[in-house]
Amino acid sequence: MQLADRAPAIAVASEGPDGGAVTVFDPTWDSLAETDGLAGALSLAVHPSGRVAYVADGVGELISIAVPGWEVVGRQPSGGGLPCALAVDPSGRFVVTAHYLSADLAVHPIGADLTLGPLAAERHHEGSGPVAGRQDTAHLHHVAFDPAHGTAVVTDLGADRLYEYAVDADGRPDVVDEVAAPGGSGPRHSVFGANGDLFVSDELSSTLSRYRRDDTGRLRWIEAVSTRETDDGAENYPSELVLGPGVVYLANRGRDTIAVIDVTGPRLELVQEQPCGGALPQHLAAQGGQLLCANRQSDTITALPIDDTGRLGPPVAVAELTGPCWILPLREPAPEPLPGGRTS
Repeated sequence: MQLADRAPAIAVASEGPDGGAVTVFDPTWDSLAETDGLAGALSLAVHPSGRVAYVADGVGELISIAVPGWEVVGRQPSGGGLPCALAVDPSGRFVVTAHYLSADLAVHPIGADLTLGPLAAERHHEGSGPVAGRQDTAHLHHVAFDPAHGTAVVTDLGADRLYEYAVDADGRPDVVDEVAAPGGSGPRHSVFGANGDLFVSDELSSTLSRYRRDDTGRLRWIEAVSTRETDDGAENYPSELVLGPGVVYLANRGRDTIAVIDVTGPRLELVQEQPCGGALPQHLAAQGGQLLCANRQSDTITALPIDDTGRLGPPVAVAELTGPCWILPLREPAPEPLPGGRTS
């Protein structure tokens, strides 16, 4: 389906019993386009040019989708079992994918047409943690590039580890450092703050951890804070986290809330726990003064207003679709180059 002249605003990867899809919405949550018929759609990233999106289908394939046409233009084997998150390196040369089941990190080159080429390199990980049934083996879960260093930080939920990689010009990932996380924490997703601190959602301990570089430049665990106001109620497994004004927002699966954690003081502080407005908040994104929440179990996207202090207002349902897994705010694609280096 072709888009209208207006630029897409939000892309949502979703997965249900009949397969996956990527749906594009405008700012009023009218559907602009849909790429359906996918085997799955667990995570989503876009090239720095904005002209191609990449999807990890969870079954073992990476899919290239043209923007703004939102048609599949390429497929490659992902290089492991259960690709659950992928990221584009800042130069736009490679896509790096974390595999949960096989604990493989895979690197695929991006071609001149911006589609993915065959697997360039992979690195297998081993290890375990103290939580039986969840940490019997390594489980890679997320990739985040450090904007200051250009390295990729990979979380290993199964072995309580963070791995920092440098990707060379040929796509080979070389280990820069291996960082220990608290035992049984289960590091899941991560995001770098403006000051260089790394914040990590800990799925198994229901905490937010802060890491900071020491005098040698190595990341070190500094502290953690609970994502729950009380320990009562359902078991809780945090998922996505995003930055807000002086805070980190973290989705609580189980409690079905959003934790708002102040990161400006000398210690991390949980300052609000707001209902998300749905069930199983899988992924978050901040856009236009709102926090968007993909509620996988209730098949809804909710929006929570953000005030000047970073606190959240009541949630409002803005869209319905089966099994939303990932939300990606979009910008207008860059013009395609013309012969001679000019742009259209």
